[in-house]
Amino acid sequence: MQKRVTFGAVLLIIAALILSGCAPRSGAGSSAMMADSDELFIDLPAIVIDFASDGSPSIGGMSVEDMSATSNMDMSALSTLAIPADWIHYFTATNIQHMEVNNGADGISLMVNGQPIPSLMWDEGSLVATAAIVERFNFMVIPTFNKVLPLVQNLGISVILRFPVMAGADMIPMMVEGDGSAADMAKMAQEEFLAAVGAPPKINLPVMYNADGSWSLGDLTDTEWSSLTNVPLQALRLESGLIFALSTAGVSSMTLATDPTGIHISINGTKLPYLSWGSGEVQHMLALSQQMGLLAGSGVMVSMADMDAVLSMIEALLPIIQVADVSISIHLP
Repeated sequence: MQKRVTFGAVLLIIAALILSGCAPRSGAGSSAMMADSDELFIDLPAIVIDFASDGSPSIGGMSVEDMSATSNMDMSALSTLAIPADWIHYFTATNIQHMEVNNGADGISLMVNGQPIPSLMWDEGSLVATAAIVERFNFMVIPTFNKVLPLVQNLGISVILRFPVMAGADMIPMMVEGDGSAADMAKMAQEEFLAAVGAPPKINLPVMYNADGSWSLGDLTDTEWSSLTNVPLQALRLESGLIFALSTAGVSSMTLATDPTGIHISINGTKLPYLSWGSGEVQHMLALSQQMGLLAGSGVMVSMADMDAVLSMIEALLPIIQVADVSISIHLP
């Protein structure tokens, strides 16, 4: 009986989505285009979940009670989607109107008020590489996870959480693009910096580790670097057991690199999914943090003037950091 109820619930949600509980999804159709005709794929519009001021959810204008009455089934399990009323009031008071989690062919993108924040992006090669690493290190979260992971590109699914809007506030579109968007402003700032300096900064730091966990950089040992900089860089030494475990598992190098698209990690030269930041994600996240009061009263910034000055400095440095090609690689024995 439970399986039949669950299946009915799924059908009811899909019906509500098709009729009225949906919205355009960024990248819609890309998952279907990438998959072969004989492959599993799901590519849907965005499912919109509306929350009332008390935190109760509705889909396609139907509350949990309406769904139960319409289907003549117990749909109370959907009440687990409810959000505490205090959180709803906080989102409304700080003008957070909607959030979106969008899984597509290129990654899981996160959006707040129609603009992106740093998200996890991928391609087929990085997903396959991640699956291989999960299998090698036996990090199985679920059975056959290494087989399931490459399929996520074929799942075009998005969920939008929509909250009550404060009185007098302008409605924010589901997708904010063009002039005035964080992406547009970030692009202009990066172009202005490149126009001023001509070429992006490039930094390469190859760190060579020894079996005992000590390291060297540019023919100088960690002890020599510590004496030159007066910084206890020996703290970056690794446990010999960790060095042995990684080497035994076949790991010879790990690299953390940045470029205009984001922050990248690779193992043995194979790239894994990366954290995006090239389309205004960090700028928008900083603006949201200030808007939501997350930076105030932290004990670090004690006044609004101090906060504004620090944020202005970060915003000025971001284009420099984001266009730079920086690579820090760890090489194991």
